[in-house]
Amino acid sequence: MLAVVFAVGGALGVNRRANAINDVRTSATQLLALQDIRVRVVHADAIASSSYLVGGQEKPAQRAAYLDEISVAGDGLVAVSGAATDADLEQLSEASRLLGSYVGLVEQARANNRQGFPIGAAYQREANGIVSNADPDAPDVVSSLRAVEASQRDQINASLATAHRAGMWMQLCGWLLMLSLLGASLWLARTFRRVINVPIAAAIGVLLLLLVIGGSTQASAMSEVDAAVADPLAGADNAAQARAAAFEARSQEALTLINRGNGAANEANWQRANDVVTQAIGNGSALSSDASSVYQGYVDAHVEIRDLDNGGEWDLAVAVSLGEPGSTGVGNALARFDDFDRRIGELITLDGSSASLGLGDAVKPLRTLRNVVFFAGLALAVLAALGCGQRLKEYR
Repeated sequence: MLAVVFAVGGALGVNRRANAINDVRTSATQLLALQDIRVRVVHADAIASSSYLVGGQEKPAQRAAYLDEISVAGDGLVAVSGAATDADLEQLSEASRLLGSYVGLVEQARANNRQGFPIGAAYQREANGIVSNADPDAPDVVSSLRAVEASQRDQINASLATAHRAGMWMQLCGWLLMLSLLGASLWLARTFRRVINVPIAAAIGVLLLLLVIGGSTQASAMSEVDAAVADPLAGADNAAQARAAAFEARSQEALTLINRGNGAANEANWQRANDVVTQAIGNGSALSSDASSVYQGYVDAHVEIRDLDNGGEWDLAVAVSLGEPGSTGVGNALARFDDFDRRIGELITLDGSSASLGLGDAVKPLRTLRNVVFFAGLALAVLAALGCGQRLKEYR
């Protein structure tokens, strides 16, 4: 009876651990997808804000990049909504609604800017406020996405805890069965004057081997999962936070120049976004060595922009921000920022793929172990029955 309990309970425990790890992988994939959407939205806003600085008709390449980011972000919101909880779905619906409003305001800003109407700047500021703002009572796309991201992190932690707990079922059922087999073997030896009962001895040997190998397999799987979550997934998470905040800073830089002398609030927003980037870079060891120094190059260019603007050289400040020919010898904020974006984007892709691969590899041996435990448990029940049957036959 205990052997059957071991077969069922042990297999269910291993299967539950495998399912929990798979849930970690699903939530991690959802988290990275949400962060990609947020990055694309703030990138689109950075493009729109920088394009407004040009005046008139923006460059076709910038327009195409903006439309592409909005399109991919919209498709991404639809995709992640399919696996969202009711609470998350409400936030995602809000983000989708706000994104639609944002696009409309950008088009109004663009139309007025092409005709030289200064009211376009107000539309651009309002559009930026829909993407991200510091007012907790004013909804924005970034806050909605961050709320869902936080929910995914909670789900990852909960699934990870479930995976750790689920592994005990195989060991608990297995060692209870081991004690029963040893007790039965001792009782049969004393009662029937036989030192060894071959079927039961075989059952004990198989069970011991199964507990050792199964325990090692489960421990190895959890080690892979913990490593994947603590290293590449955390690294991708930090990198995505830094990348999104950097695009927010880039938008605020453009808005500070758009507001010409009235951009103190936007510069304060730039500082807040910059703090997020700096903190995120500091949280990731892979980020610290490379992206930090590259990002500092952009920060230095931004300081130059502010010095130029505050000194009355607005045109030159704009040239530095947009990386135009007039910025030669002063700085090129666009080139420095693009270098940072390229490097951190590669890091997100690499770490995200490593995390997904590590979590997937951890599940595979557990699926096999689940089947082995179930059928081995049934085999142990047969061996125990044969062992007892031998002695009963001798007795009769």
